[in-house]
Amino acid sequence: MKVKTPAMKLDVRVDQVVARDGLIVLEGVAGMLPCQTELTPREVRALLFKVLRPRLLWLALTGGRGSTQAA
Repeated sequence: MKVKTPAMKLDVRVDQVVARDGLIVLEGVAGMLPCQTELTPREVRALLFKVLRPRLLWLALTGGRGSTQAA
């Protein structure tokens, strides 16, 4: 995963996903630094709603093979 901001681009790796204190916590590395992202259940639902679309699912499951349409 890559995170792009106006200031920099970071490679991000998620190593572990856990539930902690009512949040979904993604733990991993951003660039060379350890990082942690905390999402509320509401934020996870919003993200899933955006991602669970046929074109994006196809891209995730097949790497886009066989489709010429952009996600």
